Amino acid sequence: MSITPKQLLEFSQALNTVNASEVARRCAIGRSYYAAFHLAKEFHATLSQPGRVVSSRAGVHEKLYQRLENPTISRADPRHLISRRVAAIARQIKNARTKADYELGQTIDLGMADEAIDHTLKLKALVESHSKATLNAPKPLDTHQPSQPHTLAS
Repeated sequence: MSITPKQLLEFSQALNTVNASEVARRCAIGRSYYAAFHLAKEFHATLSQPGRVVSSRAGVHEKLYQRLENPTISRADPRHLISRRVAAIARQIKNARTKADYELGQTIDLGMADEAIDHTLKLKALVESHSKATLNAPKPLDTHQPSQPHTLAS
């Protein structure tokens, strides 16, 4: 069985209720982060060429964010700016996830979990607006006419 980023996000929202325990809020932030990571990864895969990695010593997540921050597609392409915005939002969520997973002495309240989920929703909307715009965009005219096959007249 496989799951989608949308399902991870929905699960994080279900975990984050007013009466949720701090453990549930921390888990909600974590699931929200991984939903955002996978959405960012899917977006990057739609680009015609990968972005540039600045530090080859980085881990998988960091390399993805570096690629998104340093897109190699044309600056005229609207996805160039979207790529940079996706990276910035994903990094914000990653910071929240780091606190939730590693700073056990810090209290994680409902507002912090809400903020992480809201950022993930924002990233999701940004990625979805790109894919809808791409699907609805007029196709460029093909000025190259392929040669017609020769047929024998009967």
